[in-house]
Amino acid sequence: MAERERQGESPDVRALRAEIVRLNKVVDALMDRSEASMNVSGSDFGLFQTTIMLQDQVRLHTEALETALEERTAEPEDSPASASRDMQTLRRTAALQIQLLELVVQQKDVGELIDRVATILDMPIVLFDTRGHVVSSSQSAAGAPDLAPRLWKAYGAGRGGPDPALSVTDAGERVLFRDVLVMGRAERVLAAATARSRPTEFAGASLLFLQQLVTLDLLRGKDELRMRRRLRRGLLRDVLAGDDAPDQLRIRLQAQGFDDESVLRIAIVEPVAPAPRAPETRAAQRRQTSLLGAIDAVLSERRLPYLTTSKGSLAVVLTAFPDAGTATARSLLAELREAAAGISPDGVVVGCSSPLTGVASAARGLQQAKAACISARLARGAEGTGLFEELSGHFRLLDALDEDELNDIVRRTFGPLLEYDALHRASLYTTLRTFFERRLAVQETADALHIHRNTLQKRLANVEQLLGIDLGDLDAIVDLRLGLHAAELLGEPAD
Repeated sequence: MAERERQGESPDVRALRAEIVRLNKVVDALMDRSEASMNVSGSDFGLFQTTIMLQDQVRLHTEALETALEERTAEPEDSPASASRDMQTLRRTAALQIQLLELVVQQKDVGELIDRVATILDMPIVLFDTRGHVVSSSQSAAGAPDLAPRLWKAYGAGRGGPDPALSVTDAGERVLFRDVLVMGRAERVLAAATARSRPTEFAGASLLFLQQLVTLDLLRGKDELRMRRRLRRGLLRDVLAGDDAPDQLRIRLQAQGFDDESVLRIAIVEPVAPAPRAPETRAAQRRQTSLLGAIDAVLSERRLPYLTTSKGSLAVVLTAFPDAGTATARSLLAELREAAAGISPDGVVVGCSSPLTGVASAARGLQQAKAACISARLARGAEGTGLFEELSGHFRLLDALDEDELNDIVRRTFGPLLEYDALHRASLYTTLRTFFERRLAVQETADALHIHRNTLQKRLANVEQLLGIDLGDLDAIVDLRLGLHAAELLGEPAD
């Protein structure tokens, strides 16, 4: 029946209806492209490009549509076109869509979109997150403190029904709800209250379009956040590698909120469980993303300038401290460890360098942070954090050494052992490392390696023979301990 009625519509009505459909398709296409880009790892397509696309689309259609609307408005009031209710509804819908799209093109806040629609519809509108917290609201809604709790309660009572555009009656009002979906998952809830027993077609169409634009705003926010994170992580990698002149790095750091008076430190958040040798699984990648997200949240809440990146299973942080005191650093390390503890199955340790003497000392700071992590792992029963300036002397002996010198220590200390393991597919190096991790306790080491005590004794005898040492000699123990720490600072030789 509706189809037969539409066949009798005037060309003007059909043209307006087609234009509204086209504008909705523009927004749908933008959301589809933006969501698809978020599924592609490393994609540089984002809402910056989709906004440009939106500008082009809006400008192509706005002038022609506004001209058509002006012509219809100028018609005599007793003309059939002017008297058409459908024409009036379509005219208002198209005009509102143009206004909202122009606000999106200008990158206005989502609150302005909500307030514009609320004013035109004369309906208070509230945008909730999925926990019922108010993200934004129209001025009319803000003036009624009890409205938001009442709307959220009504939403909770009516959700789960078959209709995605939920409509319920509450306290004599009709309340309209729309779930705002991103990647198929509800992330916001749009609610509007009206005194009408039945919402008009114009109100329904307007809220649907507003829902689409809120989705676009969420996608833009996610995309901008991802771009900022990528920028910060790329900059930290450059700082650690020294790939730019110190003056250039200093300028780039200033753009991220660092200043010349900042007390800079490098920190590492390291999962307690050893990193797998096999390529990372998707679950491991998700954990790493969650780990960086938890760290970012702590530093953002503290309003500290920071950069974060990953190195294998490690999360590396460069941040500015308000002072050089160890108490300030320990407080932040404890907070980082608490935030990250639930992400890694066996928990994490956090190590921190001493204050950097400049951007050029970042690589040395990374080495110090690794040493602090090693100390935190070895210190049983401790709080799981370590500061380099509080470490024992043998770590400080390694601090002044560069990577080549550390490699030389490892080769001189364990060369014959590593060659034997590679040739015979043995695990003497792992046995020796575990022996030291268990503080030279024979039975604990055997239990950790799942071998008999006698088997362990034979392996340790082979180690002594290959390295020409006596594991009962204190000097040999000190040399081996230093060698193992040097290997850990380098990332461990392959087993």
